[in-house]
Amino acid sequence: MNFKILKYHQTLQRDWDDLIKRSSNGTFLHFRNYMDYHAQRFEDFSLMIYEDLKLRAVLPAHRIENDIFAHKGLTYSDFIFQKKLKTGRKIAIVEQTLQFLYRQNIRNLYIYTIPFIFQSVTDESTAYIYHKTGAGVEKILPFFVIDNRNGTRPNQNRRKNYKKLLQYNFLINNDIDDLEGFWRIVEKNLQKRYGTSPVHSVDEINLLARRFPKQIQLFTVKSKDRILAGALVYFVNQTAHFQYIHAYDDSKSRLAVEFLTFELVKRFRNYSYISFGNSSVSHNNLNKNLVYWKESLGCQIVNQLFFKIETKNYDRLKTVLQ
Repeated sequence: MNFKILKYHQTLQRDWDDLIKRSSNGTFLHFRNYMDYHAQRFEDFSLMIYEDLKLRAVLPAHRIENDIFAHKGLTYSDFIFQKKLKTGRKIAIVEQTLQFLYRQNIRNLYIYTIPFIFQSVTDESTAYIYHKTGAGVEKILPFFVIDNRNGTRPNQNRRKNYKKLLQYNFLINNDIDDLEGFWRIVEKNLQKRYGTSPVHSVDEINLLARRFPKQIQLFTVKSKDRILAGALVYFVNQTAHFQYIHAYDDSKSRLAVEFLTFELVKRFRNYSYISFGNSSVSHNNLNKNLVYWKESLGCQIVNQLFFKIETKNYDRLKTVLQ
């Protein structure tokens, strides 16, 4: 099997996006209209892998000196394969792509794997393929996830608290026009707690939400016109993923965010999974308070693997399939 590998160009956007739609592991974050919102921050090095005239896979990526990253601007990124592509072809695609990179003096390829909960069809083949190149796992990032397929419920204390919250008559709004007010809460909290700013600016999130209104939605609880708490949710294939959950630091707002979270967990029962993201702090340790809160809602850990692959080891894949 011989593949033709091309660097992405905007004239190929239709091909790229069509592959994402018919892939096993791609998500809306891999559409070019999502990826390119911050294109000015990265030297794009995305690749498209063709067999004859058929696009079989893409690799969303960018370059930093002699390394390729897939992709620091996204929560997860990996080789994205055409649905139902056989293992032999996947191995050959990775092998020939690594060889292509090696010949361009690229030393390493860094991969942020796509957790299976975000995929349309579970496909973890790349972790095995990378292992066969001798690649090491650089980091494991724990996502805290409710598995709705198993009828998981919040614990008894959380359910009791919810009943008490009903007396406040909180109402949930679903309106992206509340984004600017919610973002002030996000920025204030992150600066106060961690001395950081959100990854996205309010303008960037607003742009993405307008481009993907079904996949990116904002839910808030208000007191009159004041936002007490909010959650920005990404709907990714079979998963509802909480991208940001924040509230003002006062007693009523803390009650509001508790109510909002519990109500949304109930509302998203039709999704296979509900993801609350990771709870890591410095040195990839865990924030014990966040872990307790997420586990009390019924979360378990789903791991995301980070690989460092040396491109010179491409030839190790030649004998994997015997």
